[in-house]
Amino acid sequence: MSDNILKGPILDYVPCTTLGQFFFEATKKYENRICQIDVLRDQHETYSSVRKRSTRVALEMQKRGITFEDVVVTCSSSTIDTAIPILATFYLGAKIANLDITLSVRQVTHLLSLVSPKMIFVEESAVGLIEKSVENASLKAEIVVFGESPNYSTFTDFVKPQENEDQFKPVVVDLEETTVMYFSSGTTGLPKAICHSNRSVLHFAFSFDNSTEHLDAVLSFSSFYWITAMIFLTSIFISGGHRIICGNKVEAERTFNIIEKYKVTYMFVAPILSYQLTNFDNYQSYDTSSLRTIMTAGTALSTTQFIKLSTIFPGVDIIGCYGQTEVCVISMFDTKSDKKLIRVKNQSSGKVITGITLKIVDPDTNKIMSRYQNGEIRVKSSAIMKGYYRADSTEVFDGEGFLKTGDVGYFDEDGCVYIVERLKEMFKYLSWHIVPTAIESILFEHPGVKEAVVFGFPKNEEEGELPAACIVVNEGFCVTEKEIEEFVANRVSDREKLRGGVYFVKEIPKTPSGKAMRKEVRKSVINSPNK
Repeated sequence: MSDNILKGPILDYVPCTTLGQFFFEATKKYENRICQIDVLRDQHETYSSVRKRSTRVALEMQKRGITFEDVVVTCSSSTIDTAIPILATFYLGAKIANLDITLSVRQVTHLLSLVSPKMIFVEESAVGLIEKSVENASLKAEIVVFGESPNYSTFTDFVKPQENEDQFKPVVVDLEETTVMYFSSGTTGLPKAICHSNRSVLHFAFSFDNSTEHLDAVLSFSSFYWITAMIFLTSIFISGGHRIICGNKVEAERTFNIIEKYKVTYMFVAPILSYQLTNFDNYQSYDTSSLRTIMTAGTALSTTQFIKLSTIFPGVDIIGCYGQTEVCVISMFDTKSDKKLIRVKNQSSGKVITGITLKIVDPDTNKIMSRYQNGEIRVKSSAIMKGYYRADSTEVFDGEGFLKTGDVGYFDEDGCVYIVERLKEMFKYLSWHIVPTAIESILFEHPGVKEAVVFGFPKNEEEGELPAACIVVNEGFCVTEKEIEEFVANRVSDREKLRGGVYFVKEIPKTPSGKAMRKEVRKSVINSPNK
């Protein structure tokens, strides 16, 4: 194989079982250990309790006609109950898809129409969202409410004791059957439902586990709409650890209190949300010595932010992770073997993990690029999606079966991967490719900048698009457009100067995971009468 193709270690073990069988047997193996702690409710439960409740839900779902051919959907923030119908769906060999309560009716309508669920578990606050979306999509789906409801069955009805529950065993289905679906835009067009099989989910979970340690007490703010929540759920069932649930919002003081009280060992947080932690002055009042790893993903941490986190959490491995819903984790540092690289290459997303093969190509010619040469990242793995649900996915694979990620990046002499930008989010100014995240990392170094999004402001065909920025100012700061422009100009190349202007806003639209919606920001500025 070419030296310009990166190949991770061979994954030496993946259980030859369905996801339902895997989770069910793990609850027996670790039955007396704590599996979940719900901070908001001050509740915890053992693996044995998880098995009992998920078994009862599976039996009730069977009574109501759910079979391996059906799709079940959840729409809930993270609580101690959210994972239970997901496990129950796995036990029945059915397909699960998860929504986020912050999505709009328009978005949920489209996503439900993609998968046509037979049953939907929804938290009480989002019942109206689901009702409107089901009606708009012209679907017939049974609604089950986490909480109280005068109109629908409740989750409490589903966890009541069932006859012969002690004799229950998960349904056996083909390992290549689709078992979980996630929603993504894919490469083009409207969002699609990404299908993962029993085999692919277990493959990416065991690949992640092979490169990870300290999963004893995991704190993550992701809802099950995001594949990261499934990674951590599956990983704790591999190791017998537990997940700590505190909703989907990062609040600095509460987070430090949780780390101290519940002895968190592993924390996952989006880079943009990490600023909540580094802007908290009273961090020294809390004992965070249990924490061993902080993992980030989505975008790279700036060097300045990496240093701030390292100061607040001394001795903690702060690692970036690169992945996509279509294939899960692609690269990250191994906290067991890459200690030195973690510190000196903090802008890297690490090395390709177990079971991944990666190449970087010129997207126009398919020529394989050498080290330090930018190109599109393409990957191959047994953890790659089966395809899109009821839609063609052939266009996202090249002739050698590699997934076209749509991400631009490169690798260095140590095989460390660096993500530059999305192909579709870069823009050109005077024929130069401008990388928005590179300028954003500079903006975040300004003490008055709380949030920032860089985009291309259309000029003309000859010049292309001018770099521009939308900014949310930190409370207590008075910042001018000229000040920001000069701050950036002193730290970037001439072509990266904010010639398109600086625009101050009260808030920046984001996805449920905290990623800025760059296209929405650009569109609002261009269409603003005050631009």
